[in-house]
Amino acid sequence: MVEKIDRMIDTTVKKADQVKVQTADALEEAARKLREADISAKSEDVKRILHDVEERVNRLGEEVGAEYQKIDTEYRKRVEPIETLISDHPIPSVLIAVGVGFLLGALIFKSRD
Repeated sequence: MVEKIDRMIDTTVKKADQVKVQTADALEEAARKLREADISAKSEDVKRILHDVEERVNRLGEEVGAEYQKIDTEYRKRVEPIETLISDHPIPSVLIAVGVGFLLGALIFKSRD
């Protein structure tokens, strides 16, 4: 399960990097178009360029939002059963956590010797 979560995080980071690059490309393209536009360019041309950039950035934002929703749904699907188990059985859950903590502490203490 930890490996799946790690893969999900890696995938998300890669997609976030892709979106960052796409957004930067869109902004650079808009800046290039504005630099190339001659000084007498009509305000409609400038508005069109800016509107195009806005649409691209909004589309990328929607893609990121959809990806976030998918990851959030997957995370909740995996975590909710554990949360339910813990909330339905709080005392055994605490005892198990204490036991695991005790064992880890004993292993760490023993490894120092």
